[in-house]
Amino acid sequence: MGGMHGFGPVVTPGSEAPYQEPWEPRIFAISTVAGVERIGRGSGRATREEMPPDEYLRASYYERWIWSVERRLERGGTIASGEVERWMRRLESGEAVPRSADPPGQAERALEAVTETESLLPAGPGRFALGDRVRVRRMRPAGHTRCPRYVRGVAGVVEAVRGNDALPDIGPYKGPVQPVYAVAFDSEALFGPSEDGRWTVVLDLFDDYLEDA
Repeated sequence: MGGMHGFGPVVTPGSEAPYQEPWEPRIFAISTVAGVERIGRGSGRATREEMPPDEYLRASYYERWIWSVERRLERGGTIASGEVERWMRRLESGEAVPRSADPPGQAERALEAVTETESLLPAGPGRFALGDRVRVRRMRPAGHTRCPRYVRGVAGVVEAVRGNDALPDIGPYKGPVQPVYAVAFDSEALFGPSEDGRWTVVLDLFDDYLEDA
């Protein structure tokens, strides 16, 4: 929804805090463990985009994470459909909260996963070079994409070639390896004139998203 009209300001009071509610870091941890321990199936980001639109728009950031991690755990066979709701009813009736010991090394593996960094592959031959004028393709993909809607159809200038990476739209994260470009856009081309003046927006975009301007 970034850059789309009608959803209010992107920056809101308190948004610099990593969590707004005490249950939110638990959801982050569960989502991380689902991936690290391979007990869930699918990508969290792409799965969240499957959420019914009316629910998605009403939900908070981590409520969307709850929804997606439940779907991933169901698809991985770790929990059954409706199991979370059944546990909620059992806890509400007074049943004791179950306890279990974490598998050896789980905390260390999760911590490593959230702190590791991964560099892009060195840039190979690409269609565009520094200073080239490009346009973001007008496209309406049926599934997951990392190309923001508000930039489609807008022209910009290649500011840097970041390197090569796997296109995340397929799978996701299993697409062909292709160049990633830093493309600079004039704010007025994206959003029109503003009382705040003009500024530059730089986005990292995959080769598939671009065409000659």
